[in-house]
Amino acid sequence: MSADFQSDSLKSVGKLLAKEREERGLSVDDVAERTRIPRRYLLAIEDGKSEYLPEPVYVRAFIRKYSDLVDLDGAALLKELQPPPPAEAPAVTPTPIERASASLTKPTLRPFHAWLLYGALVLVAAGGFSYLQRAQQPPLTARPPAPAPVVKKPAPAAKKTPSAPPVRQASPTAIKPAPVVTAPAATPESTPSLLTASTPLQTTDSVAALPKGLQMQIALKERSWVRVVADGRKAFEGELPQGTKRDWQAQKQLSVRAGNAGGVLLTLNDQSLGQMGKSGEVVERVFRQGP
Repeated sequence: MSADFQSDSLKSVGKLLAKEREERGLSVDDVAERTRIPRRYLLAIEDGKSEYLPEPVYVRAFIRKYSDLVDLDGAALLKELQPPPPAEAPAVTPTPIERASASLTKPTLRPFHAWLLYGALVLVAAGGFSYLQRAQQPPLTARPPAPAPVVKKPAPAAKKTPSAPPVRQASPTAIKPAPVVTAPAATPESTPSLLTASTPLQTTDSVAALPKGLQMQIALKERSWVRVVADGRKAFEGELPQGTKRDWQAQKQLSVRAGNAGGVLLTLNDQSLGQMGKSGEVVERVFRQGP
């Protein structure tokens, strides 16, 4: 609680309230129940312990309720708690301070000082003029560096691409009239050394003229790409899986080209011709009706 109440005044008021309470046979708990004032605050008021009390506005309300309960004049008790007015301080008469009159003399410039001031003014004027001259001059622009000469590199000479080796053309083999006579398939010994997988080996076979023309059966023991041309028209082109058997017919000419010659078996007019070539070779066989 603030120092609005004097400790001695609060103790005297508290003793008076406690005395009246005891004369009426009331306990502190009875007063707390009737006035709704917390018991700890009632004990602090009776003991004069201001440090345990709330703000003065609440303490005044507590004392007024307590006084009404024990038939005391609460207003009179509150007046006793008011602190005495502060003593008036004696008036202090200001004593005028005498100011010492000092004779102020204006500074006088000596000839040497005048020359220094004049020289400084001249230097400032010269510096300002030089600054204005530099400000009026156009700024110098730096010339861009000359571009370095471009040296053209000679274009690399085009590499010569070797021409593909000519397709080996087997000479026609005359076949005497027979049920079916065909030329033997190309053997590994007869394959030219320049032959590669991308260069087909072409063989032309002449077959005796038969009324039924050319009947070709193709059987695959390995997967291979196959193209069949019958009488100048493409009859088939594509990849055939292992185990496939296909038949084609032609009247005058029939050609078979395989990307995996070792995996393709040919049968012409019921006559087995065996496999077309080595495994992985590209071989083309052409069959024509003889005279």
